[in-house]
Amino acid sequence: MSYAQEDYSTPNTPWLKDVKISPYLTEPSPTLPMQIFAENGKSVPATLTEDIPILVMAETAIFEPNPPESSKGVILPNSRWEEKPVINWYFVDWETNKNTPAILDSQLAVNQMYIKPKNPTGKGAITCYSSRKMRYDKDDGTTKATYANSSRAADVTVLDITPPLCGFEITTKDGKKGTCWPVENPPDKYPLPKLADVHFTGSLFGVGSNDIVVSGLELGDNMAILKEQAVLSVSRRDILTVKVIGGDNYKLNTEKIRFGICDGPNGSVVGPINEEKIQLSKLRIPERPYLFIEAYDLAGNKQAMFIPMEIRRR
Repeated sequence: MSYAQEDYSTPNTPWLKDVKISPYLTEPSPTLPMQIFAENGKSVPATLTEDIPILVMAETAIFEPNPPESSKGVILPNSRWEEKPVINWYFVDWETNKNTPAILDSQLAVNQMYIKPKNPTGKGAITCYSSRKMRYDKDDGTTKATYANSSRAADVTVLDITPPLCGFEITTKDGKKGTCWPVENPPDKYPLPKLADVHFTGSLFGVGSNDIVVSGLELGDNMAILKEQAVLSVSRRDILTVKVIGGDNYKLNTEKIRFGICDGPNGSVVGPINEEKIQLSKLRIPERPYLFIEAYDLAGNKQAMFIPMEIRRR
């Protein structure tokens, strides 16, 4: 078997002068078609949901008892499998250009896999690659090993079911600082609800070297911190500089973020909304002041978090 040779040398690669490399495979390597199906032979859904696994299966001649007898018109005499098939499944997020390999489950058949998309995406794919070593006889009486290969991708989008994870960075004119932010824990939890731990640092929360962590809050629209868990302690004379931190696991709706001070969790708003500087002396301080944030992602998932405040007269 012979193929045309190409000279790969260029002015920038003089070491490749007179090196001839074939642009084609010099030995047969069968490429076999593959189909990917969901459970019970159904088509893979075009829309999946993050953190919910889906059972998929591949159909290809690589799993059949006998290997192909030819490759691109070349006869492979006495072809036989030499090893078991190797199969790899991935979830590809084309928006972030990340591949996530699926974890092998020994209880499934060799051509099956659970795929669990961990992040939302508008452009993803379930991909499968399989290969199997085979051998065939050559005309000169020797044998030759090669690999049969097969692959397929099913395009999907993945819906977002995780609320935003927004928090605060708060500073005062005299340099005191406090920061709080939620972290999804455990990550990728399903079934709902999602849970989160809220971390507090800085002198405004009375925190020294170690964070205060409030664990096990339901991540959603009623994340109310209790006073015995953490308190934002400030003076009536303070001017608070408030910065929203954090975001969403996919796309935050920046036009629907609201923050300010309210009268108790989910209570009426006191003073300005979305003002970076809050002058406490100009506000009617309610009996139960809370610093709140309300945020949405583009899928409509809502987060609302309420931080109790202790406002001293001096």
